[in-house]
Amino acid sequence: MSLLRDLIVTAGDALRLSNDLLRYRLEAQAQTVKRTVRRVGVFLTLAAMAALLAGTGVGFILYGIFVLVAQQTGLVAAGLLVGFGLLVLALIVFLLGRSVASRPPNG
Repeated sequence: MSLLRDLIVTAGDALRLSNDLLRYRLEAQAQTVKRTVRRVGVFLTLAAMAALLAGTGVGFILYGIFVLVAQQTGLVAAGLLVGFGLLVLALIVFLLGRSVASRPPNG
């Protein structure tokens, strides 16, 4: 009878240890996931801020180009020239992106 009792106690202890180990591993994985999500969140926030600053910078550069062209040609012509130039640039970027996207993968 004592041997059976010892076996049951040992099995219970093994189950408790297994449960504790599993809980520890899950907590460690949860902490890793939280850390990763936090890093990605910080990266996305900083990337959005960088994009906003870059967009503002591009806006000022375009305004400077507009002012330079407007001094030479007048406001209406400058608006048409700068706008047309931006449309041509957008078309080139679009066509380049479409070309890259339609290429078969290398690997």
